[in-house]
Amino acid sequence: MAVPRVHDAYILKWILHDWNDARSIAILRACHQAMSGRATLLVVERVLGDRTAAAEIDHYRADLLMAIATPGGKERTHREFDALFDAAGFRLTGVVSTRSPMSLIEGVAR
Repeated sequence: MAVPRVHDAYILKWILHDWNDARSIAILRACHQAMSGRATLLVVERVLGDRTAAAEIDHYRADLLMAIATPGGKERTHREFDALFDAAGFRLTGVVSTRSPMSLIEGVAR
């Protein structure tokens, strides 16, 4: 997988939710290898919260859809994104909620 080298920021929008953890880590590692030491990774995805909260029902419907429509795709929690980032050599530095169902997940190379 080819990723342009040595830029200041890399953005992945609606990419990781299509893939299982192993493939998502491979995508993130490809980004990590292309990045300079000071670059930032920005991921735009849904971030699931408390599985019992009524407000989260639409997010979990999306998770079910990903399980049906993609090979191993899924929506993830903050903790699951943190684990993916860590496995790929990133430190998750923040998750910013938006008024849309999407969040902005920020990471930097460790």
